[in-house]
Amino acid sequence: GIPDPSVLDRQKLNDRELEQGIRLACCILPQHGMSIRVDAEQDAERKKMALVNLEGGSCNSGLRTLSVQLDKPSLVDERADWDRVSQSLAKQSNIQTEKIDLPLLEKLPQLLRAASFSINVIMWKDQVVDFYPGGVQLRLYGIAIDIGTSNVAIALVDLDDSRIIKVVSCENAQTIYGADVITRIHFANKSQANRRLLREMSLGTINKLLHRLCAEENIDSDQIYKATIVANTAMHHLFLGLDVKYLASAPFASVCNTALEFKAGELGLALNSRSRVLLFPNVGGFIGGDLVGVLLAFSDELKQGQHLLLDIGTNCELIVKHHTGMIACSTAAGPAFEGADITYGSLARPGAIESVQMSDYGVELKVIDGLEASSICGSGLIEAVQQMRLAGIINSRGAFQDPGNNSNISPALRQRIRKGNHGWEFVLAYGATGHNVVLNQRDIRQLQLAKGTVCAGIKTILEIAGMTIQDFDSIILAGTFASYLDLQSILDIGLIPLAEIGRIKAVGNAAHLGAAKALVNHENFNQVLQLVKNIRHVQLGGNSIFIKHFIDSMYIEPYN
Repeated sequence: GIPDPSVLDRQKLNDRELEQGIRLACCILPQHGMSIRVDAEQDAERKKMALVNLEGGSCNSGLRTLSVQLDKPSLVDERADWDRVSQSLAKQSNIQTEKIDLPLLEKLPQLLRAASFSINVIMWKDQVVDFYPGGVQLRLYGIAIDIGTSNVAIALVDLDDSRIIKVVSCENAQTIYGADVITRIHFANKSQANRRLLREMSLGTINKLLHRLCAEENIDSDQIYKATIVANTAMHHLFLGLDVKYLASAPFASVCNTALEFKAGELGLALNSRSRVLLFPNVGGFIGGDLVGVLLAFSDELKQGQHLLLDIGTNCELIVKHHTGMIACSTAAGPAFEGADITYGSLARPGAIESVQMSDYGVELKVIDGLEASSICGSGLIEAVQQMRLAGIINSRGAFQDPGNNSNISPALRQRIRKGNHGWEFVLAYGATGHNVVLNQRDIRQLQLAKGTVCAGIKTILEIAGMTIQDFDSIILAGTFASYLDLQSILDIGLIPLAEIGRIKAVGNAAHLGAAKALVNHENFNQVLQLVKNIRHVQLGGNSIFIKHFIDSMYIEPYN
């Protein structure tokens, strides 16, 4: 019962998706006899593999459980229930606490009598978070949340032994209102209703993942007592429902850069309503808590020497750590690295081409899960363009070479070049039923724009710091996406300036790791507050140095 593609379908979906029967769900009226399949959430295995396990690390989450044995009320001891508890805490542990939430007061009388006045008290600093019966073994859990522009990932952590139990992720539901932060900011600025909608989308994505985590691990969400959150400035503000109007234009002022602490109930998170939620501080402009998370994740490695750190994604953050301090900037790479705005592009999902090698004999592909190729993700896109340049299919300006006038291209590759709807295109994969995956001129331009902004950002921050790429002890590539990049490919296309490949390190989803480290050890969160004070933020918007470098950074060739 599939309907013919609508005008909107043709605008938003590629030819292969249309032929497969994919349609925009919001435009479909379900009818009797129609079979509808909703794609499963993106698999989180890549996020899990990129997140370093914390097991064995020190655990000092800031939460603690105190056992309290109270005297029962009598005619000679008629103290109130809460007075009895607070006085016992003061005497036993020197904790002076008089504040208590109303739901806990409501819970206390019945609990005390059912537990024969022997209870355990969960504390956050000097504040009571929860009560439960004495003698009961209750494990405390926490979650580390990474709110990315494209994807949201959550790690469930056992706070008793710092063990990561499970990592789940899915696409950020906000993406339907824009693949990049700028588009989303413009949408939010049209009305307060739009801003509320984006907040609901962010919160809904997180809560959906939380429900999934608790169901799969058979954990009561009321046992999750702490959360840490990293996000870039725009995602941070949209999650909180803050005004992003002034992020849209120079000087790109944010509402709040300091670290924030809330109760989960205030934010609407599906945790214990009194659990503590800590948001990493922003640095300034579009440099958010995600970059601070990266710095925390590798704080020990960064103490000595000079380092260049890049967190590559839809928004790319860069930081130079030199002998006297740190300089940070950000640049909007756009969604091409996530497969968006590419004709057959997709996220890294089953069936996506993730690696490409070409020779005179043809094309060798690596496809996620070994399926027939149906799309191409960011890592595959970079390798494909690198290989096309090396084979002479495109030149350094990214333009296709006319196969009829180019005898340097092997016959096996030449036969894959053809005219399409957007000019010349190259067939990466021939489908068994005629559904081919191709790269065209427009796709290559999208990659050039993305890689050009990143490379120009690196050149700019190096010039400001008075350094060259050779001055660094290491070049650290953070982000799940970076974990799957071929390092030679990113050098060959000029994504980063030429450097010794042995000094380039891909470290996975380091921002998420930083959030997890702060979750299990509160001293690490205090360290974050000190890190931010030592960062000098540089704006690239309208920066003449950046503009000067941008055009040169579009070339597909190594940059020395």
